[in-house]
Amino acid sequence: MSYIDQSDIRNWFENDRFLTTDELVKRLSLRFPDAKAGTLHAKLHRLKREGLVRNVRRGLYAAGSKREFEPAVSKELAGLSKKLRKRFPYLESLCVWDSRWLNEFTVHQALSSIVIIESERDTEKAVFEFVKASCSRVFIDPTPKEIDNYILGCEKCFVVRPLVTEAPITSSGDVSIPKLEKILVDLVCDKDLFVSFQGEELRNIYRRALTDYDVSLSTIRRYASRRGRLEEVNRLIEQEGESI
Repeated sequence: MSYIDQSDIRNWFENDRFLTTDELVKRLSLRFPDAKAGTLHAKLHRLKREGLVRNVRRGLYAAGSKREFEPAVSKELAGLSKKLRKRFPYLESLCVWDSRWLNEFTVHQALSSIVIIESERDTEKAVFEFVKASCSRVFIDPTPKEIDNYILGCEKCFVVRPLVTEAPITSSGDVSIPKLEKILVDLVCDKDLFVSFQGEELRNIYRRALTDYDVSLSTIRRYASRRGRLEEVNRLIEQEGESI
């Protein structure tokens, strides 16, 4: 057989609730004896993406039907990322995302869009000037007053901010984007910027994200601790999420 299905996964986890990366790779090697190590790890990544297995914590997996968070990166966002990478090739850390990605988690659909651009600290001013040259409604680390006066209600705007060190980011193609864990914590930490996603909507977002997607609670808690919001984030996880 050249594929893995749900029945295979049930057999693998029949006697064990959790399996390590090495144990899963070993099981894959029995199914694909001619596959190289890199191919086996790629197959494991595919199992994660398809929701057949999920991360419990680093290097440990459980059977599951949860998916990986893979938002649709628009051509505009991909183009912006490409321009930034070309203009600032020395940047080690950069990520971009669109607040409309949150619409799948909320009851009320946001028509407006905030494009978040985060770059390593002390580079955000240069990034801001570059984006401002080609885009309208561009703000750098806006204050609550600026958010209230100029951003809320704006159909589309761009916000440039410093990226917190060790923030959980990933990639979609050639575009660096935040992991879902980062977005969930940022919603709690940056209430003024994400005011449309507070209250009941914030609870909706956490509930649906933790139910539908393969979210690492350890990653959420580590990043929340780094941003000084661990207690509040923990409370949301306990109220809306699942205990692992």
